[in-house]
Amino acid sequence: MMEVTLILPNKIGGQYREVSKIKAEGLEGHFTLLPAHIDYVSVLVPGIMQLTTGNREHIFAVDHGTLVKIGSAVQISSRNAVEGVNITQLHQVVEEKFKEIDDMEKKARSALLGLEYGVIRRFAEFGKE
Repeated sequence: MMEVTLILPNKIGGQYREVSKIKAEGLEGHFTLLPAHIDYVSVLVPGIMQLTTGNREHIFAVDHGTLVKIGSAVQISSRNAVEGVNITQLHQVVEEKFKEIDDMEKKARSALLGLEYGVIRRFAEFGKE
């Protein structure tokens, strides 16, 4: 069995023991990890992740992150993770909230880039005087 730790930026999102299966989505597509799987690393993309413990299934909407499996220990680090019971609702969380965060980050990066260009341009003009 695997021991899974879900790590969020400001807290430990959860620790799960006796995990028999992990389903997630990475850059390479959907994948499933079982306890006997070799050590594994994946970059996670916004999507649905499932952990099976005994006869219970934990379902999460996860944002960008990483998954690292070493032996029976699995560490999952994500910017955001929301646990739920309704997979349709979690798909909606991924589509609306996580994509909205991505859009805001792109706008912020674009604004910062504009400020950097402005500073560089002013320095260049300052040198000509």
